[in-house]
Amino acid sequence: MLALKAENISKQYRLGQVGTGTLSHDLNRFWHTVRGKEDPYLKIGEANDRSTKGISDYVWSLQDINFEIKQGDAVGIIGRNGAGKSTLLKLLSKVTKPTTGKIYTNGRIASLLEVGTGFHPEMTGRENVYLNGAILGMTRKEIKRKFDEIVDFSGVERYIDTPVKR
Repeated sequence: MLALKAENISKQYRLGQVGTGTLSHDLNRFWHTVRGKEDPYLKIGEANDRSTKGISDYVWSLQDINFEIKQGDAVGIIGRNGAGKSTLLKLLSKVTKPTTGKIYTNGRIASLLEVGTGFHPEMTGRENVYLNGAILGMTRKEIKRKFDEIVDFSGVERYIDTPVKR
């Protein structure tokens, strides 16, 4: 018996300080949906590659994920930073909705661990570095001196000015 089935799951985020998009993007999406056409913003965006700066404001955290989990199976999600592990857990536990695709469940699902623990979700990565540095007793000068090293270690340079919740 199937406990979980994911069909063509994809999740796209818009980078930066803006929420889910601009009013014009929201209206354009609505107009396409009303006419039965595909969301025009699903055709843009780039892979979530943290090794390059990238040029698009849109990034795909997950693209076209398909799997089935049978009742009683034990499953682990393994991957590098930015592979979409936390995003997949958020989708499976219905914390957020997929941009495309469907998730079918038989029973209840909850994610037990969130990687962002200790970070303020409304603040950017940059702001969180300064906040956590201050909590650890570092001076602003020390944090500024070590900032690039911290960002290099984290692998999130491209997203440093995006709120953690995104």
